[in-house]
Amino acid sequence: MQNIIRKTVLKLLKITARDIVIKHHYTGSKFKLNSYNHKGYWYHGKKREEETVAIFKKWINKNNFVLEIGGQIGYFTTFYANLVGVNSKVTVFEPSNINLSYLRANVNFLPNELSKNVNIEQKGAGDINGELDFYIDPISGQNNSFVKDFDGFKTSREQSADKDIEVIIHKVPVTTLDGYFEDKDNFPDFVKIDVEGFEWNVIKGFMKTIENHKPSIMIEIQSDADKIIPYFKSIGYHVLNDKLEEIESIEDYYKKKSPNIFLKKQ
Repeated sequence: MQNIIRKTVLKLLKITARDIVIKHHYTGSKFKLNSYNHKGYWYHGKKREEETVAIFKKWINKNNFVLEIGGQIGYFTTFYANLVGVNSKVTVFEPSNINLSYLRANVNFLPNELSKNVNIEQKGAGDINGELDFYIDPISGQNNSFVKDFDGFKTSREQSADKDIEVIIHKVPVTTLDGYFEDKDNFPDFVKIDVEGFEWNVIKGFMKTIENHKPSIMIEIQSDADKIIPYFKSIGYHVLNDKLEEIESIEDYYKKKSPNIFLKKQ
């Protein structure tokens, strides 16, 4: 019965879908989203990833430089801009044209002294410099991935009113983050990586910068935990779940894992 009700509600939401503007739950600024595609933001509100948000508030300080890989529609981008304030910056990588239209609108809703410090890079990050196929989730944009047949999209599709919809494939530019920062003299204090199964590729192209500058990092790990956890342990990072419990090994990760993993230099 619950499943039937859920499907009916989703169909109604899809039929009535439109772009709306709500108040961002943490910044108080206007925030543009689609009532169906981005329903998780308005439906869950402050309960959405609340443990993760609490850690962001602890770990990100005024004047920090935040790097966000996978900005989606800018919910966290705009939150980071508020956390770091007027004397620092947020750089966000987002290759999806669909997401970018919302991301830019939401950055523009910020006060000018904050919005001018947000730098949007219309590209992906990975372990090559070139172009890759990008598989765009046309339902929500939250399962966009460089990974073909990404499981997150399949799950999202099954739970939606769009069970027959397929991904949209675009070629997009990709850069290594080591290459991106090669000629720069300002490096991130905090990095968020949310790339739907492409995490290890991003890290492989970022290792030199990570090892030289040791930023604090949050990763939503969808795959390759058996590579990611040992790597960060080997270079002297604390590995923590979203309750800030220490993860000692890959075996410990599987016991204590949470959707988002936090990494801090020892």
